Amino acid sequence: MRSFEETREIACPASDMFDIVMDIEAYPTFLPWVADATILHRQAGELRAELVADLAGSRHSFQTVDRFITNKLIEVRLLEGPFRFLESVWTFETIGSDRCTVHFSIEFEFRSMMLDMVASPIFATACRSMVQSFEQRALALRGSSCT
Repeated sequence: MRSFEETREIACPASDMFDIVMDIEAYPTFLPWVADATILHRQAGELRAELVADLAGSRHSFQTVDRFITNKLIEVRLLEGPFRFLESVWTFETIGSDRCTVHFSIEFEFRSMMLDMVASPIFATACRSMVQSFEQRALALRGSSCT
């Protein structure tokens, strides 16, 4: 199983960062490995989403259940897809009115050994740049309000 973890202080309010991570349907516009993303169902504190990952030209659809506490926490768990295991957690801690600490962790393992050999290095690289990608999205969307 592969895992990755990062904590980063970001010059943006925790509420903005939470909103950007929860804007799943926008992922294809700024995460190069996401070919498509759809929210299937939403209710208080939980949603189901389907993402299509483009890993080395091979597309793989997977569904997750995302449980959340607004502006604080997002827990993502696999429902179905090419993974044997996939879980990630985002936390957002307010530092001041315009700063927060973002913590991201993920653990994953692909179902087939062949897919694991081909896709894991690509997916692991995507995971290592995840927080930075969301920070860049915040800066692009909020401009000078997140500086």
